[in-house]
Parts: sequence; C-alpha cells; structure tokens
Amino acid sequence: MGEDSMIYYGTMFDHRVRFSIVRMREVVEEARSRHNLSYLATVVLGRALIGAALVTPWLAEKERWTLDIEGDGPIRRVVAQSTSEFTVRGYVANPNVELPLKENKKFDVSGAVGKGVLRVIRDLGLKTPFVSQVPLVSGEIAEDLAYYFTVSEQIPSAFSIGVLMDSEGVKIAGGFAVQILDRSLEKEKVEMLETNIKNLPYVTELFRETEPLDVLEKIFGEKVGFVETAEIKYRCDCSREKAKSALLVLDEKELEDMRREGKGEVVCKWCSTKYIFSEEELRELLKLKKNGAGS
Repeated sequence: MGEDSMIYYGTMFDHRVRFSIVRMREVVEEARSRHNLSYLATVVLGRALIGAALVTPWLAEKERWTLDIEGDGPIRRVVAQSTSEFTVRGYVANPNVELPLKENKKFDVSGAVGKGVLRVIRDLGLKTPFVSQVPLVSGEIAEDLAYYFTVSEQIPSAFSIGVLMDSEGVKIAGGFAVQILDRSLEKEKVEMLETNIKNLPYVTELFRETEPLDVLEKIFGEKVGFVETAEIKYRCDCSREKAKSALLVLDEKELEDMRREGKGEVVCKWCSTKYIFSEEELRELLKLKKNGAGS
C-alpha cells in the first residue's frame, strides 16, 4: 500500500516517552468499501481502526488488541482489532448511520457513539484475555483512548485521530499517540509536550500539509532521531473452515431450513466476506451435527 499506510514509532528523552504516528487512508478506505459504510460510519470506524493501529508497536509478540466501544448512540457499537503484526480489522453495528454535520461542519462522531463504555481486550494467547473497561468521556474516540491509558494503565497519554471524507471516499486518515512512560520526566518537558500538542491543528489539516516526521518535530520541539516504520494492513483471519464451524453451532432446525432453501450463507462481521454453502454441503453438516459435532 506504500507510504499511505505507514506507521512511524519510537521513543524520545532517553526512552521516557514513546510515540507512534500513522497515515492509513487506504486502510480506512478498504474498511469503507468492505462494509459499504455511510460517511459517518466510515469516520467512526476509521477513527477506531487508527486508534488500534497506533498501539501496534507496543504489543507483545502474537498479541491481539481489541477496542470495543458500546454506546447509546445510533451506531450502537464499534469494534477495532489490531495485532503485533501491524494488521487491523473492525466493524460497526450500524453501517448506515448518518447525522447532520455539527456547526463546525465536522461529522458528529460523539453523537453517533453516544454515552457508554470503552473496553480494551488484550489477548496474549493465554486461557483468559485481560479485559479493562472505562466510561466514555466524549465519544470522540481519541480522547476516550487517552483517558483509558491514563486511568486504566496508568500511562499519561495523548491521542489525536482524524478522518476526512470527500465525494470520492476517504481523503485523509491518520493520527498520533504520545505516552509518558516515566513519571519523573522533567515538568518543563511535560508542559512543552502538552503545549505543542494543544497548539496543533486538527489531524486532517495537519496531515494535508505536513509529513509524519515533521509532525513529530512539532510535537517534541526538535528533530526525532531514530524512527522505526512498518506497513499497516487490513487483514482478517476468517476462513471457510471457521464459517463451517459457525454453522455447526446452529441447531438442526436452522440447518435444515437452510438446506431446504438450497444454500447457506455466513458473512464475516470483521471483513464482510461471504461464504456460501451448497445444499449438499449443508446435508453433510447436518450429518455431522447429528453425530455430535458442534455441540
């Protein structure tokens, strides 16, 4: 996907502060296309995917990190998942949501999300994933993520995330995160970071004119030395076998109804891939079901 889907990350001030910054227009556009999202739903899911992407450099090997936001707004739920392999995927409960633009002509993300909770699920491949939950503070996603890390993981954090749409689709998508790992960091450095971040324009305006490394210079007030990079990809691990397993969870009556209709269909919630099963395949699944599979 080239430089339009790259993450840049590293540390500053003797590893006492870490950062990540990502541009991923093509990834968010792929999500829009896969799920056939409305403009507002694209912005909401896009922000969540960017947030999930920003934490990828900080994940343990083979870790799966899930951001699950559930609110009382019309979008109802937005879920974004990332992995230590720099992949993301996600979905929203209501892909067709639209609301009037706010007075500043921005999409009403907080109105779409509403009041609710933000859950973070960290799956390290152990028996039980770690789950943390905080109330939503704004529904704007970036502020909610910063609040989660600051309160739940005790890591003072700043997140800034944006998605800009035009008539063709996603025009700009990206964001950055800065986290203070060492609370003994000099007060003047903390205040400098807070001031510099506060004085930055909206991410979508910033990314229109400024390259990621130059954005980092604006944040830290000096050139950033060593920066690592990686390509962010939209990748789902669904498969026909997993879809088949999902069908086996259904009861015999539901499978029999599908067989009579002549086909069964499973749609992956993460990527909208459709898996079609023929009448003959459904007959075989019914035999497996009667022999105890999936129970």
